[in-house]
Amino acid sequence: MLYVIFFLSGATGLVYEVIWVRLTGLVSGNTAHAIATVLGAFMAGLALGSWKLGQHADRVKSPLRTYGILEIGIGISAALVPIVFQSLDSLYWSIAPSVAAIPGGGAAVRFITSFIVLLIPTFLMGGTLPMLTRHFTQNVEEVERKVGLLYALNTFGAALGTILAAMYFIPGLGNRLTTVIIATLNLLI
Repeated sequence: MLYVIFFLSGATGLVYEVIWVRLTGLVSGNTAHAIATVLGAFMAGLALGSWKLGQHADRVKSPLRTYGILEIGIGISAALVPIVFQSLDSLYWSIAPSVAAIPGGGAAVRFITSFIVLLIPTFLMGGTLPMLTRHFTQNVEEVERKVGLLYALNTFGAALGTILAAMYFIPGLGNRLTTVIIATLNLLI
């Protein structure tokens, strides 16, 4: 059951990524900037979360319980991303005159704020693999086999999530409803 759950967790993460590229494109006004922002935040968040929460994994009494808390945090923080992006719109307009004289100033403000917003759920996502690894492995010999399987399942889930998001969920349901459904799935996980 946990393997299925981690597969679904990978799917939800990449559905968010597709949605966030669309939302960030509305903020930045440029698809290339949106993709760079989302990929940068996604990879940085995964790396930081894996590093920092991975250090914590050996010290928690129940890595599985902590994994569940991380999934709840992912669902809540990811559901808030569209709301935060919408509320940042007034911030951008209020700052725009101040940074207009600086070459790329407006783009830098939009990049930094979007990056920070996306860093929160992606940081939590980064901690999921270390927590499940700790739960599934009792000794070093188990790490190679079990971590490889977990990573593969999560990655296959991510591939499926990307396809479903781009081909079905977003075109059929839109960004908001897709976000609500996927955030609910994280809470259920």
